[in-house]
Amino acid sequence: MEYKLLEKQDVELMKYFVDDDNTKYDEVILNTFLEEKNTFGYIAKENDIIVGFAFGYVLVKPNGIKDFYLHAIDIMERYQKLGYGTELMKYIIAYSKSIGCRKLFLITNKSNIPACRCYENAGGIRMADDDIVYVYK
Repeated sequence: MEYKLLEKQDVELMKYFVDDDNTKYDEVILNTFLEEKNTFGYIAKENDIIVGFAFGYVLVKPNGIKDFYLHAIDIMERYQKLGYGTELMKYIIAYSKSIGCRKLFLITNKSNIPACRCYENAGGIRMADDDIVYVYK
């Protein structure tokens, strides 16, 4: 299994990737996403099959400190529970440090047991029991 940044030569393979929401990835939109300065896509790739995809953003604070926000990570269903999500997380954590990010953070539901297990296996620490996320649409 190869863990790496999503690059332009991999974008065409994303049309075969199936996540939990059955998202259809468009090559033009993915290429535009990759051109943005602080956006990053990551993949777990076996031969020419993308089995995992994650994306996130570098957030630069007014004092210059950079943090990485991981917005989503998905592993195709038949590849789940094999450790690929954990390894992809470890790759993303190491990569975010290599580009100068102080920390990586993400948001999930504590009821999402598989995701919590993945994040904890990759070294994630839940900082507080009373965290609340508000969403505005």
